Amino acid sequence: MSGGPSRTARIACIATAVLAVFVALVATSSYSAGVAFFFCLPTGLAAWWFGPRAGLLVAVVCICLVAVSDAINPIPEFAPALVIRAVFFFAAAALASWVADRLRRLEHSADELEAIRAALAPADLPDIPRVDAAAAFLPSELGVSGDFYLLTNGPDGSTIAIVGDVVGHGPAAARLATFIRACFAAFAASTSDPAELLSLANSALADRPGRQQELISAVCVRLDPSDATVCWARAGHPPPLRLPELAELPGDGSTFLLGAEERLELENTESSLTESEGLVVYTDGATDVRRGRETLGLEGLRGILAPLTGLAARVITDEIERAILAWADRPIRDDLCLVVLKPE
Repeated sequence: MSGGPSRTARIACIATAVLAVFVALVATSSYSAGVAFFFCLPTGLAAWWFGPRAGLLVAVVCICLVAVSDAINPIPEFAPALVIRAVFFFAAAALASWVADRLRRLEHSADELEAIRAALAPADLPDIPRVDAAAAFLPSELGVSGDFYLLTNGPDGSTIAIVGDVVGHGPAAARLATFIRACFAAFAASTSDPAELLSLANSALADRPGRQQELISAVCVRLDPSDATVCWARAGHPPPLRLPELAELPGDGSTFLLGAEERLELENTESSLTESEGLVVYTDGATDVRRGRETLGLEGLRGILAPLTGLAARVITDEIERAILAWADRPIRDDLCLVVLKPE
């Protein structure tokens, strides 16, 4: 395991424990106290710190020391007693090695999930000129699933916001979300057209080596405060909500998911957006949260948003996160991802 005593200190600890048990064993004239079984401690420590081979090596050494102690203080029926103690030593080595390996795997998995989470929902947002922007992200009970967002500046000076959700849960969905988010970030450097961005991502998904049925819903918004317009397209994703009335932005109604077809025909929808208005882009984790058999739903989300629409974007996302957690069962069963955009 990582951390803790140095290698030298660990070896010294194991050797000291072996010696201490051997001395106690020799000093004991009878096996009634079961002193030899304490050799399981250094055997387990060796397997825990250095792996199964080290544990087996120490177990063999301990068996030899038991034989030496019998030569000093013979006991009746030594052979069966030695076999029983050997079984315990090897079992201690195997068990300690297995537990240590499981913990290492869990630590590695936790580190990987934390890195994926940071990639899907970075804590620090980029500088977005003339737009008050904020995001909220709550991982599911699985640690992280497939929700992600991207906030960036388009090549024409507009603001690009993309929110998506991989169909599925767990690390596999999170890895796919990391891939598709990286694709969006690369494509957004050369185009700010929402429909084109979604189509390019769909092509990247179709060209993914060894892909199976990988489906992703996504919505892409281009906000240009200079002419007070918003342009957006979606692929099987809930439409953005307009602040303050909380109505869904009208669109073409397309519900084709990314990855469903090799060629995806999408259309942009444009509308005006004044400085007093804004947008909320979210994944279904914000509406599918449950309390018992009850689901929050879109109306529930609107009820949470209604008293917050006039506040700053950061305040809105913080309050939504707090309110949903207070309402829902814990832990939540799906990622919750939400972006708020307000022209300044």
